[in-house]
Amino acid sequence: MRPDMAKVIVERPRYLSRSPSRKKGYRKYIQSFSIDEMPTKEPMLGSWKGRSKWLNEHLGPMRRFLRGNVGRPWNKVHQELCEHVSFDNAVQGHVLAHIYEFVHLHVEIVDDATVYKTPRRYPGYSLRVDAMYVCPRSGILKLVKAKRARRPGKRVCFGGWSQYHLRDNAWWEVRVREHNHVAGDQWDVWLECETAKISDADREANYGGNLLAISKRLLTPSETRKLYRRIRQNHRTR
Repeated sequence: MRPDMAKVIVERPRYLSRSPSRKKGYRKYIQSFSIDEMPTKEPMLGSWKGRSKWLNEHLGPMRRFLRGNVGRPWNKVHQELCEHVSFDNAVQGHVLAHIYEFVHLHVEIVDDATVYKTPRRYPGYSLRVDAMYVCPRSGILKLVKAKRARRPGKRVCFGGWSQYHLRDNAWWEVRVREHNHVAGDQWDVWLECETAKISDADREANYGGNLLAISKRLLTPSETRKLYRRIRQNHRTR
């Protein structure tokens, strides 16, 4: 972490820093009246020029520092921050308070995939993707990862004697029929081996029953898109 981090994140013009203050002598002008003689209306100049000013911290470097330390123990990261930004300084301490807007300390992990904020009064909520949090198990600074899209299995069946199999990132239409152990059933076109070498467990794993592949055909891109739409429709109707 750069040693001048405190200056980088603090030394920045405040919002409305160029706005003038109230007109000089305005307060003394108001105090010169007695309670009964107080003006019933206040000039626009008095209220408009008295706009308040507030801090304008430059938090980008701190956010980048935290993102660059993802995967490290949080105790060490926080220690490095405290070495260069002091809690004793009111302005720097205010900036350090923004750390907990970027890093969630109190979380719980559900099913090793979803990260929730630990509820106190209100029920917890799911953190957004790429949010930083401290793992409650290891104390490591981590990022919330996006859920991977659920891909269809390697074999999809819609009934009948046609099945769809995924191999080498390409979908194939495989025609099957019952395996009757007759003399003509000597070759399986999908497994590409003699039927005598295929066990019943392999047939169950590949075809979902005592079946034999008699033909196969590579699907075109348009047919593949139609297959994905059909798979999604089936998932919705379940």
